Amino acid sequence: DALQLLDDRYLVVALDGSDFDQPFNPKSENIFQGKDGRRSCQIHVNALYDFLNKLYLDLVFQPRQKMNERDAALAMLKNLAQREKDFIVLMDRGYSSFNLIENCNRLKHCHYVIRTKAGYGAIKEIAGMSEQEYDIDLSCRVTSSHHYYVTHKDREKFLHLILHKKHHYKAIRSKNTKDWRWDFEGLCNVKFRVCKFRINPPGSADEWEVLITNLDRDEFPLARMKEIYHLRWGIETSFRELKYDLSGVQFHSKKDQFVYMEIYAHFAMYNAVSLSAASSSKPYSQGKYQYRIDFKMACCVWRRYFGISDNSDKAFTQLLLDMAFYLTPIRPGRKDKRNLRAKLVIGFPYRLAA
Repeated sequence: DALQLLDDRYLVVALDGSDFDQPFNPKSENIFQGKDGRRSCQIHVNALYDFLNKLYLDLVFQPRQKMNERDAALAMLKNLAQREKDFIVLMDRGYSSFNLIENCNRLKHCHYVIRTKAGYGAIKEIAGMSEQEYDIDLSCRVTSSHHYYVTHKDREKFLHLILHKKHHYKAIRSKNTKDWRWDFEGLCNVKFRVCKFRINPPGSADEWEVLITNLDRDEFPLARMKEIYHLRWGIETSFRELKYDLSGVQFHSKKDQFVYMEIYAHFAMYNAVSLSAASSSKPYSQGKYQYRIDFKMACCVWRRYFGISDNSDKAFTQLLLDMAFYLTPIRPGRKDKRNLRAKLVIGFPYRLAA
């Protein structure tokens, strides 16, 4: 079947990254040293994920110590644009930068929605907004010339200096506040639409959400922007399913190239399970909830299918029927506090066989 599209036009994708701990290898290019001085091997996997079809479309591997999510994002977006199809890409706060925004503005078929900071560390025009809803167009004048910035900053209200040796940053600030890269002329107007809306009750820690986009205001009003960005959570869910339902964190090798091969295999298996689940059954209503195939049990069915070494159509049809037996209710609107914990690498004696 053809890929599902938003409004029969847009492919909706998300960009995000996740860390994978590999067994320690002193010769690895992925050696990471923590704040406590301990050394480990960690790979940062940047992924491009299609929400509506539940498929991974592209991957970029980087050593955790040297990761650059913005460069990886730009490479994957340029690859996606070669398909000559309109797409909407959703990105979290770590991707917000003038260089990436302007690249997306000039990239054919690219429509973006980027979450950005609302207060301290935000673009100064956004940080100065009062606590109310906004849906406005902004044009920021960006320069890489320190001399131009010094001589014009008092006269030009929306002037920004980036990528200069005298543009100092405090060590305590995140690397995400820096623009290491600028691909355009020395003086450039970066234009985008800003959407600000309340997502939590007044007085909450994260009361307001701010999105930067180039989507048309008539086609995507403020209320619809909230719904569009909410889809981004699907990539977080997919990482959890890949790591734990498919045992994607349990490696059988130490060498980097073999570990990369295993990661690619797990992402390929994720796509295979997603496609077969979509072919096996459509969500249907029974009582209070709609139901869909349970992804974890679908992974177990696929493992059994590989064990019998039967590639006939009859065996595959039986696989689809077995998957359709395991259903789970769809409960939209549920939310829970994230319980973030440091995960250690799983040693060879404790890994799963699959």
